Amino acid sequence: MRRCLIVIALLAISVLVKAQQDPQFSQNMYNHMTVNPGFAGERGNWAISGIYRNQWQKMDGAPETYAFNIDAPLRLGRVDGGIGLNIMSDRLGMQSHLHFMVNYAYKKIFNFGILSAGIKIGVVNSKIAGDFHIPVGPGFTPADQDPALGAANVDLSKIMFDAGVGVFLSGKNYYAGASVSHLTKPKMTIGEIGEFFWNRHMYFTAGYTIALSPKMDIQPSVFYKTDFVISQYSVNSNFIYDKKYWAGVSYRYEEALTFMGGIELKNGVLIGYSYDWNVSDVGRYTGDSHEVTLSYCFGMHIGKREKIYKSVRFL
Repeated sequence: MRRCLIVIALLAISVLVKAQQDPQFSQNMYNHMTVNPGFAGERGNWAISGIYRNQWQKMDGAPETYAFNIDAPLRLGRVDGGIGLNIMSDRLGMQSHLHFMVNYAYKKIFNFGILSAGIKIGVVNSKIAGDFHIPVGPGFTPADQDPALGAANVDLSKIMFDAGVGVFLSGKNYYAGASVSHLTKPKMTIGEIGEFFWNRHMYFTAGYTIALSPKMDIQPSVFYKTDFVISQYSVNSNFIYDKKYWAGVSYRYEEALTFMGGIELKNGVLIGYSYDWNVSDVGRYTGDSHEVTLSYCFGMHIGKREKIYKSVRFL
């Protein structure tokens, strides 16, 4: 019970700690655009994707995230590139954050693959809900007595500039990427003594597709995320059948075992689902997590571009 109270307290008053964490996604191998601007235009077609994540089902005020991405290849003269847009809504306890980012990636085509360097700029609108009901009990400070919130039932909001960079390398059977978000370390002051900001986050990812038979592939991948205070990493393995059905498992170190699956339809639509079984010490109190991904690719190019092999199942 004591651990449960500690977790709830962290959710309710986490606004007072200094550094904020980017949302966690389990199907990261299919959602590169969310964290890496170098991925913009990588699929060779227009691509639209939506992600919904419901984390820690047993807890009120637990993280809930919506993300929307759109990107396309772009050729200006002899310069290959890509453009993209990210919109993400993230809620946690009394906090809510809306991110709006515009992406551009410069691409260079080599015999071994495509090397991209990207940048994203935009804003994040952070809000604190003054009417959020903090749990009652020992160890909790009511909102109307918390000097860091200034006054009870008062909503706080601030729009802040944000930016990030990333590189992405991809070939027919592999990919690798690295990116950094929150270069400007957006900061919001609350009342007289409270504040929060986003630490810079660094991401590394890599994956490879191995043909087991004419109709069966296996795709191992790794994902690493750090804000230079807390680090997370996961190892993943997906089996792909007939280039359109996939199922796999992922392990996020000391946090979750994830089961996932999906289908790529003939019209360019990919649907994916993942279930996180929380294996951490507080898992019995927080509950498990669910995530749904939906994406659609369609051919329509801005400028002419050399035809490159891409598949929604791989990227």
